[in-house]
Amino acid sequence: MKPAEWWMPDAQQQAFRAVLDGFARPGTLVPAQQPGAVLMFLSAVLDESVSLADPSGLLGMDARRLLLAPTAPAAQARFVLLDGRKPAEADFRPALGTLESPELSATLVLTVDALCDAPTPADAALALQLQGPGVPGTRALAVSGLHPDWLARRTAWVDAYPMGVDIVLAAPDALAALPRTTRIVVTPQSKET
Repeated sequence: MKPAEWWMPDAQQQAFRAVLDGFARPGTLVPAQQPGAVLMFLSAVLDESVSLADPSGLLGMDARRLLLAPTAPAAQARFVLLDGRKPAEADFRPALGTLESPELSATLVLTVDALCDAPTPADAALALQLQGPGVPGTRALAVSGLHPDWLARRTAWVDAYPMGVDIVLAAPDALAALPRTTRIVVTPQSKET
């Protein structure tokens, strides 16, 4: 797909449907269309009424301009783009919503190196077992390039359900949604001798 075609209504509708499907089936891989998973996701969910924080400047200026979303501080933005390879800043507190309005919480978009639905991940990957709404039984997800601190912090943030955060893991070629209702267990990797 040519860059200009990406911003056309048909491409945006396809991206939005793919994102919705990903949230309906937590942990399933949503293949990224050009120009990549981060921009595919953000262009599907943002408009001039939804705020975005990009504290590390992961988006280029051209992409940021095309998204049209107003900028907000990370603690107040509805969508926050962060590098998942680095641990969360100690003082980072995303919007968790309120009991009356849990929809006012943030969705964290964490960039990672790779996603795989294989139950046995590569050496550098975290092996996750997912359960909850939209997951029949359990689902395995291997994530390379995700600092484990994000999962620990997420546990605390979703502890007061329905408040909490939703997370989107964005690799270069795919994304996976982890809604706040999804239970995540990091499975230990066995060491072969």
